[in-house]
Amino acid sequence: MRTGMTAARLTRRLLLCTCLTACAAQAADSAGKLPPAAAPATPATSAAASAAAVATPTTENRVLTFTRLSNAKTVPLRTSDGHAAVDFGIRRDELVTRALLRLRYTYSPALIPTQSHIKLALNGELLGVVPITKEDAGKKLLYEIEIDPRLLSDYNKLGFNFIGHYATECEDPIHSSLWADISGASEIVLSVQKLAPANDLATLPEPFFDRRDTSRLNLNFVFAERPARGTLQAAAVTASWFGKLAAWRGARFPTALNTLPPGNAIVFAPDDGRPAAFASLPAVTGPGLLVMTNPVDPSSKLLVLLGRNSADIARAAEALAQGNVAMSGAQVAVKEAVRAAPRPAYDAPSWVRLDRPMRFAELVESPQSLQVLGHEPAPVVINLRIPPDLFTWRSRGVPLDLKYRYSPLSRTSESRLTMRINNELVQAFNLGQGGVSSDGARMRLPVLEDGLLSATQSVLIPAFKLGIRNSLQYGFSFTYLKENNCRDAQVDNISAMIDADSKIDFSGLPNFAEMPNLGFFASSGFPFTKYADLAQTVVVLPETPSRLDIQTMLALMARMGESTGATASRVRVAGPQDEAALKDADLLLIGVSQPLLGKWAAQLPAGVLGSVKKVSQPARQMPFLFDWFGMNARPDTAIVSQENLDGSGPLALLVGFESPLSAERSVVALTATAPEEMANVLDALDDVNHALQIRGSAAFVRGQQVDSVLAGHTYTVGSLPFFTSLWYAMSEHPLLLALAAFAAVLIFGFAIWRGLRAVAERRAGGGA
Repeated sequence: MRTGMTAARLTRRLLLCTCLTACAAQAADSAGKLPPAAAPATPATSAAASAAAVATPTTENRVLTFTRLSNAKTVPLRTSDGHAAVDFGIRRDELVTRALLRLRYTYSPALIPTQSHIKLALNGELLGVVPITKEDAGKKLLYEIEIDPRLLSDYNKLGFNFIGHYATECEDPIHSSLWADISGASEIVLSVQKLAPANDLATLPEPFFDRRDTSRLNLNFVFAERPARGTLQAAAVTASWFGKLAAWRGARFPTALNTLPPGNAIVFAPDDGRPAAFASLPAVTGPGLLVMTNPVDPSSKLLVLLGRNSADIARAAEALAQGNVAMSGAQVAVKEAVRAAPRPAYDAPSWVRLDRPMRFAELVESPQSLQVLGHEPAPVVINLRIPPDLFTWRSRGVPLDLKYRYSPLSRTSESRLTMRINNELVQAFNLGQGGVSSDGARMRLPVLEDGLLSATQSVLIPAFKLGIRNSLQYGFSFTYLKENNCRDAQVDNISAMIDADSKIDFSGLPNFAEMPNLGFFASSGFPFTKYADLAQTVVVLPETPSRLDIQTMLALMARMGESTGATASRVRVAGPQDEAALKDADLLLIGVSQPLLGKWAAQLPAGVLGSVKKVSQPARQMPFLFDWFGMNARPDTAIVSQENLDGSGPLALLVGFESPLSAERSVVALTATAPEEMANVLDALDDVNHALQIRGSAAFVRGQQVDSVLAGHTYTVGSLPFFTSLWYAMSEHPLLLALAAFAAVLIFGFAIWRGLRAVAERRAGGGA
């Protein structure tokens, strides 16, 4: 049944490919006829489009490694019946013509060859069996097998079932010798052909973004030679929307000025500033969107944002981000809309709530991810992000109301639930037959529900273990019943889950941080993402931004969308001369030719002006955990030396400082010795290990090397309750704190002495 369905699916896709290839020119022409509100025609001539449309589709070879798909270096298989799976997707606009699995693996020398093997399955259908032989035991092996493309679907699960035996009798089914490891270097090799989908806005965000594609999103943005700032602002909003969709994949936007590249692209074409390829389009009467075939690449699509001017383009961009679910057909005209109110601070959808406890159901994509099966299953992982300026100094911890359930146990002496955060141990709980652990005082009444034991624990997560991006890990481990040496072990089908109604509470904690701290920017885009719509952010580009300046801005906007899970609908784009727009805002400066960096050079701890590089050294270097609740000695940021170097070598710089225009407002500037060097900062931000090295007030990026320094003026953002602020300030001056405590003791003692003396005088007067 499954084979028949997949065969029919392949036939439909082949017919679709043939039909769309033959009709691409006609579709391009017909899609160009819009109503008067926004009615362009195809930018290329019909002859050129027809010639391109009948071009033979090209085949691309694509290699998917297991490390990329599973984010792990090894896929382990354990026990006598071990299971594992690797998921991958196929883009909707691609047809797989050939598929090959290259499996690199190693297995235990203790396995019995005639009784052990590895079963391979794709979407539940058997692919083949990997044999296990005595002579190859312990070696690194390669096994290749062709995959019938008809078995592939949009979402695919490549499953591994390890059948292992080391003895013919008296066997321990979870013995340590029962193992096989599949290397992360294993590959799925695909030969794919691009399909030409219909010109239909109903498929948005496809084909421009396809969630089945696990690679980084690379999407062209096309502008006129000198796009207006309003158009660039609309592009920033659009880039943040795609960044939100791409999420962990990351996003980059190769930028073209007045040219039309191959591949899918977003085109910004206001009547008063269109790319040359769209100059022949008729004028429009309002904002609109059009999807059409790319005339230089018939297998790709263009999403064209239309309007009379930049204001119309901005409305079209907002409609794309907010109202795409209501779009269909090749084109739409954007009518009147009610704009959403500015978002309050700290309400980013991807961040934890600060006004109430959060249920675990709100932190996971699916309740199924909270369930596990087996005696030593993979841990349940719950990811959460907290605002970087959440102040937990001297906090008693973050309260967690943990609920969990598990199957009744035949043996409980060594069964437990281990809780970790960011791979650091928090607490472990014994699992009992009645749901009662050894920590009975902390347990509410356990009950038996649907055959599962239910228990609740109250936990305080130590504040110093929290980062900005956190991973809560809950690992169940169960013992099993083994009566005697030569009696079959009874391994039950144990299941367990973390209850979706468990709650974690960050409410009541203030927001306060010492700045600058580029680590906040690298990990979450803070302080700009304090408002998820970036309503308090102004992006400052040079008066005439280059293609690479725009490209860098778009990549940073995508990072903001990924961090918050929201569209930067209220971000503003300005030039260095717009000083009125730069006040009372957090500023993101981008570009090699930034006049403001030269104007403010004396206030900066580091700088790059042409070939001259400036770097300052503090009195005391910052420790790695300098901003983590007093875990290390505080750095002394006073500048004791400064060097100005002149050289032609490449260098990129990320620098943070307080805005000279507004107190307690932040500036983050990205500059370099040459425009192409700014991409190195983006690469460093995308790399987990390099991003950890970005901190302090300045980060120098030289190729693959990142060096940070904290020097110069510091400032604070946010506020603290009165007594908390008093104690925090005093904590930096222990001698003053001791003197204050001594004075308080004297005052208290003097008050007691006066009181006792007054009592004694009254008694003496009464006796007289």
